[in-house]
Amino acid sequence: MTTDRTHLPLVLTRELRDLADTRHQHARAALSGSEVRVGRGAYISRGEWDELGDLDRYRLRLVAFARTRKHSPLFSHQSAAVLHGNPLIGAVPDRIHVTVGSTSGGRSARGVVAHSREVGFEDIVEMDGLRSTSALRTAIDLAATAPRADAVVAADHLVRNGSPRLALLEAWLRAQPMRGHRRAQEVIAFADARAESPLESVSRVSMHTGGVPQPALQVPYSDSAGLIGRVDFAWPALGMVGEADGDAKYLNADLRGGRSAERVVLDEKVGEDRLRALGLRVVRWRWSTAIDPTALAGHLAAAGLPVDHRIGWGDCCA
Repeated sequence: MTTDRTHLPLVLTRELRDLADTRHQHARAALSGSEVRVGRGAYISRGEWDELGDLDRYRLRLVAFARTRKHSPLFSHQSAAVLHGNPLIGAVPDRIHVTVGSTSGGRSARGVVAHSREVGFEDIVEMDGLRSTSALRTAIDLAATAPRADAVVAADHLVRNGSPRLALLEAWLRAQPMRGHRRAQEVIAFADARAESPLESVSRVSMHTGGVPQPALQVPYSDSAGLIGRVDFAWPALGMVGEADGDAKYLNADLRGGRSAERVVLDEKVGEDRLRALGLRVVRWRWSTAIDPTALAGHLAAAGLPVDHRIGWGDCCA
């Protein structure tokens, strides 16, 4: 559940009007543990803070940062990704990312990364009173600067939710000149709307890096009893299919479609048996394997899939 971060009782010391309520009192309260210092001159009660998850705590930090600055900051990169609700790999960002004009002279400071570049008005949006780069521009910035897996997760999420690749290319053009433009172009080419989860996106990146043959995505299989289902990855010519197993499909009730976790496991077992009856080899892996290209390539090779770094992936990664 996401908290409305704009209506939390955030105390800003610069707005204090009661002479009995001073910044020193709030500083002492933070030292004693009854309050939490969210940012420079911004505090919240310990009880309110403890009720927030990591993402909402980070969002509150963005609110505190914006409300304690003379000019409204433009959040970008990982910070904008959080504001847009993009899926994340690993931990919530530990630093705040803002973009400043290329001639503004802005500098990074402790806990804040200032990216010096120009952003046109068409790539700026406002969400809950906070200025941010648009979803498209955010994906381009991440594609140019973030680790490849993080960048592909963001790009896949965007095209899966209805943004055409052409829109990404147009945002890329508006962002020029920019460092990492070639990396960003490659991520745009690699993006695929058929990736249904961050785990599938990360798996695809690791396959490409690890020399695994290019898979087909979301391939349906049927037998005499009807549709078995769609598999995450398939190598039809090699008689192999792959499934990336995340915890969410067992633990998240919304993804189970009214079934119990035990029922999900049993249904998968039946489906896998039907796939094997078609003569297919079925291989599964989890996050710990997917995130490591060498581990995933070795896992697939052990299941019989040839691994060769000399084999390209066609036009997707040109």
